[in-house]
Amino acid sequence: MFDFCVSLIISILIWILIAQAVLSWFVGPYSRSRGAIVSIYRALSSFTYPLTRPARAILTKVNTGPMDFSLLLTVLFLIAIREILMRLV
Repeated sequence: MFDFCVSLIISILIWILIAQAVLSWFVGPYSRSRGAIVSIYRALSSFTYPLTRPARAILTKVNTGPMDFSLLLTVLFLIAIREILMRLV
C-alpha cells in the first residue's frame, strides 16, 4: 500500500510539472491576458516552485541560454526517487 501511495503522489507531481511545461508554451513572459490558461499556469507555478527551486539553483551555474530546464531536471529527479523507493520497498 505504501509503494502505491508514493508512486501515485510522485506520478501526480510529474503530471503537474508536465502540465505546467505545456501551459508555458501558451503563456509568454509578456502575456497580459488574464484568461483561464494564465490563471492555471500561475497556480501550477506557485504550487511547483518549491520543487523546482533547487533545480533552478543548480542550473543558474550552467549557461542554458533562454531555455529553462528546471522542470525537466525536477521530473528526472522525481522519477529517480520513485524508482529508488520502489526498489527499497
